[in-house]
Amino acid sequence: MQERLVRVWDLPTRVFHWALVILLMVAWFSGGEEGGAATLHRYAGEAIAGLIVFRVIWGFVGNERARFRDFVAGPRTIIEHLGDLFRDQPKRHLGHNPLGGLAVFALLALVTAMVITGLFSGGDEMAGPFVGMGGLNMAEAHEALFRVLQAFVVLHLIGVAIESWLSRDRLVPAMISGAKRRRADEPGEDAPAAHPSALIAALVFAATTTFALAAQPTPTTGDGAGFEQEDGEHERSLLGDDDH
Repeated sequence: MQERLVRVWDLPTRVFHWALVILLMVAWFSGGEEGGAATLHRYAGEAIAGLIVFRVIWGFVGNERARFRDFVAGPRTIIEHLGDLFRDQPKRHLGHNPLGGLAVFALLALVTAMVITGLFSGGDEMAGPFVGMGGLNMAEAHEALFRVLQAFVVLHLIGVAIESWLSRDRLVPAMISGAKRRRADEPGEDAPAAHPSALIAALVFAATTTFALAAQPTPTTGDGAGFEQEDGEHERSLLGDDDH
C-alpha cells in the first residue's frame, strides 16, 4: 500500500534532542577529569541547563507534537500500552507513545536534578559555581544521579529498539528527519509549526540561563578541604574545622 510522509517533529525539537545527547556525552566523558576537561564539564552542564529551560517552555508553546499536553498519559493509558506491546499489537502514535511521553518527563526531571546538584557540587579539581552556598556540597548526590542517568539511557535505548520493532515505526530516523511514514489509510496530518515569536522567546530564556550561569565566578579548590570564591573574600570551608 502506498505510504506518505507526515511531518511530526519540528526542527527546534530535533535540535534540542540531539544537542542534549551530545552535551550529555561531553559531560559524561569530561566528568572526574582535571584542567580543561573540568572546565568543559562545567560549561556542558550550564549549556544543558539552557536546553532544559528551552524544552520546558517549548512544551507549552511549541508545535503540536512538542507540547506536553500531546503526550502526557495517565497510569491506565500506560498500562494499556504495555499490554498492547506484550500482545505484539502496539498502536502507532504520530507523536510520543505513552511510554515515550513518560520517558520525556523522567528525563527532564532527572537531568534537571543533575544540573542543580552539579551547580552545588565540588571536588579537588572541579566545582560548580554555587558550591558552598548555604554550606551545600551535593557532589555525592550528583554522582548518584549520574549513575541513575546511565541506567536510564540504557533502558531508553532498549525501549526505543523494542517499540520500533514491534510497531514497525522507525523512531530514530523520525527524530532525524522530523517525519514518519504512514499508510494512506492511517490517520495523521502534518503538525502545524509554532509561531516564530514563541521560538524566539524560548531561545532568549534558554540563552539567558546558560550565559548567566557561565558568568558566575569559578570556585577555587585548595587541598580538598573546602572552597573559596574568587571574589577576594574567603568563604568558610565546606568541611569546617581543620581536623577534618
